[in-house]
Amino acid sequence: MMVEFEDRDEEQQRRFLEYLDRLKAEQATPPLPEPPRPGCLWRLIGRLYLAYWRWRYRRRN
Repeated sequence: MMVEFEDRDEEQQRRFLEYLDRLKAEQATPPLPEPPRPGCLWRLIGRLYLAYWRWRYRRRN
């Protein structure tokens, strides 16, 4: 990457270089995936089951 520092003072240059270093460090380490929550599948099955019964009850009335 080409960066021109001619119109910046030393403090701005230093802060900009630190910012670039932080960006590189963030890109180097991939984010960790979220651990699966226990019971998530059963909660989904329960919600689908309840939705089915609500839908079926509404159709009869």
